[in-house]
Amino acid sequence: MTLPVKDDEDAGAQQQVALHSFYKVAAGSCAIVVETVADTCEITGMATNVNARDRNVGGYGGSQVTVTGQITMKVKFKANPSKTAL
Repeated sequence: MTLPVKDDEDAGAQQQVALHSFYKVAAGSCAIVVETVADTCEITGMATNVNARDRNVGGYGGSQVTVTGQITMKVKFKANPSKTAL
């Protein structure tokens, strides 16, 4: 996920906001898996990376904070996930 950087705000605080947003997505991931294809889901691991980039070339683009990550889950799949409503 990529968020714009506000030059007049603390860069560290903005990185924390970006991480918080990523973790909220991660927390909801198991709920989506259970809703669609699994009986149970547990997050067993997570890795994140935060990058700040200045894309301001010729006054266009602006700075960005990008959070990438990998979520590892332990999932017990439903016996017949094709019958699951979306």
